[in-house]
Amino acid sequence: MSETIRAYRAFLAAAPKDHRKVPESYYGMASCYFLHEKHQDNTDNVKKIYQQGEEAEKLQLPCFLPYKSDNKTLIKEMLDEKSSLNTESPTPVISDKSRLKNPDRIAVILEHRKWQNEFLQARDNSASAVYTTHKPRVPQRTVKSLIGLKPITIREMNPIKDHVYEGYVLSVKIIGEAYSWMPSIHLVIEDEHLDCIKICVYGFPEDHGEYFTTKVFRIGSKMNIINPYLRIGASDRIPVIRVDDFSSIMMQSESEYIVNMCRCCGEANAPCVCSKCKQARYCTKECQTIDWKLYNHKLICKKQ
Repeated sequence: MSETIRAYRAFLAAAPKDHRKVPESYYGMASCYFLHEKHQDNTDNVKKIYQQGEEAEKLQLPCFLPYKSDNKTLIKEMLDEKSSLNTESPTPVISDKSRLKNPDRIAVILEHRKWQNEFLQARDNSASAVYTTHKPRVPQRTVKSLIGLKPITIREMNPIKDHVYEGYVLSVKIIGEAYSWMPSIHLVIEDEHLDCIKICVYGFPEDHGEYFTTKVFRIGSKMNIINPYLRIGASDRIPVIRVDDFSSIMMQSESEYIVNMCRCCGEANAPCVCSKCKQARYCTKECQTIDWKLYNHKLICKKQ
């Protein structure tokens, strides 16, 4: 069953958003979770995937509407039945904000912000920062076809081994932006399990660096990385995702962009804005406090 879900995810990562099989893939994946993992309570996950299928229907060409799917009908009936059974004793909603205090997550974001702080200080002092980089130990290349690629997540990669995961695609969203692009674009990315890691992007035209950092690799943007390369730092031994073949990055459509994303937890449409830098947004006072105290927002709290 897990192989079936992996196949669905690989197809969704590679297929155009308006492909006529995209909604059915979501409904099929939801059906797999519901029918084959009954020992786990996957209701929230099934509901989320079902809703993604309904959203995908909105992108379909008129000739494919109304969209017909036996899997959709089955999942809807099961969700309705489960909802009626839980009317008197609803399942409590568990917040995923507990991840925000994960030591590994804090370390990744702090290291990234210290790096960015060095650049901001050098810029303010009209000085030129000197950075060094090392050649990759193994080559990373993209593929001519997306057919057959399998999805992979950060936790499925070996954190102590340099390795290019050929035949795989890593789907992520950007949660830490870049202020510079020399010698590479440094970002922090988060995958579907809400695990995060730093990514260093090479191989782009240097005269387009500002465009990529301000218009493409934005907070809340989503992308797919083909044949991701997990690189172990030469001096600090910290694992990062390194991209040497720029064409291995595929940005997802603008409709997937998380508008006004909370700088701390990733929620969309965060209403509060940092009064100093006017850049960071937060959905709650709690998230703003966590970002200042645990992630040291002060390091990057400067007007751009």
